[in-house]
Amino acid sequence: MDLKILMVTPYFPPNINGVSLHVYNLVKGLTSRGVSIRVHTIRNDPLENFSDSNLKIDDLDVLSFRCLFDLRGSSKEQPISPSYVTSTIRACSEFDAVHFHDFPKVCNDFLIVLMKKLRPNIPLIFTPHGAGAPSPAYKLFSRIYWSSGIPQKVLQSVDHVIVVSSLQARLFTEICGGHKVSMIQEAVPPYYFVDKPTFIDDEKLRILFIGRIIEEKGIRHLLYALHKLTQITDRSKIELACVGSDCGYIHEVLKIIDHLKLEDKVKILGALPEQEKIKRLIWCDVLVLPSYYEAFGLPILEAMAQGKPVIASETVGAKSLVEHGQTGFLVKIGDSESITDALMRFLHEPKLKYEMGQRSLKHASKYKMANTIEKHIGIYEKLCRN
Repeated sequence: MDLKILMVTPYFPPNINGVSLHVYNLVKGLTSRGVSIRVHTIRNDPLENFSDSNLKIDDLDVLSFRCLFDLRGSSKEQPISPSYVTSTIRACSEFDAVHFHDFPKVCNDFLIVLMKKLRPNIPLIFTPHGAGAPSPAYKLFSRIYWSSGIPQKVLQSVDHVIVVSSLQARLFTEICGGHKVSMIQEAVPPYYFVDKPTFIDDEKLRILFIGRIIEEKGIRHLLYALHKLTQITDRSKIELACVGSDCGYIHEVLKIIDHLKLEDKVKILGALPEQEKIKRLIWCDVLVLPSYYEAFGLPILEAMAQGKPVIASETVGAKSLVEHGQTGFLVKIGDSESITDALMRFLHEPKLKYEMGQRSLKHASKYKMANTIEKHIGIYEKLCRN
């Protein structure tokens, strides 16, 4: 059947993060299979002189709406756009289904509850990319929002939930019931994959961090781990590059770097285009992702597709991807010392990165984009036939 899907996401390129890349690759794949897609997104820079506009990003149909303000200040975590809400409600009747991304998000949550009342016959599909319960690391706003009961109402309103890992599937099944939950693992495009891992053999340890510059990504713990590493080994052998957009935390990161005297060891590169990010993955020996929470952790899979080992905190996503001691190391959340110990293993055992890299590449080969696209089409067709 001919499908018309409205894809609703607060993040989409040129705004680069894990959610926006997931949606971008999904839309590209679905479009190549003949599915008609329109994207509604928020240009979440309230300080920029920006009006609603129709964008053409790689020939995709994208409507980008102006962000009036962010409920969490400069973090870019809760962009608010009235035109995003009203335009989505007006347009939804033109489509067979509406697919929302990210949770909890105030604009998306309001839309889902409202659309279920105004357009009850249109299937609402939902990929949360986040937790189905409040995390201990959540800030005050998030804790208050969860206690309001709105997130729970959202989960009751959607027709189907697509999760990206088995652990996340269990969590959302408990909340929504198994009949509403499907697991479709994330995937990376074919151009990320290499035939075999490659490393620079010069006794240096090149460390890479990929993620938004925000407290919840745990970058401070990586910096303290790096600091300890410089105290117990030759600091000339260590380099750290950080790739990702600032979400209001960069000043704190720079203060930590200055306090720990790591200016010569750390490069803050900001958000990079895909090809530049891949160059950094080729450059590195190990990816470190010390997040407080990851539903999946797309940078982990991107690194594995390049045949690189990973050090990651024990989040839902990381535990579904990283086999401890085989493809990398899992460390306790917020534990800088464990990150230091894992990095020391790679310094003391140069062959370890090759061995783990080979296993990482083999594991990543299970996550094919074509399979992800087929499964999404299957869910759309099933819901639209009912």
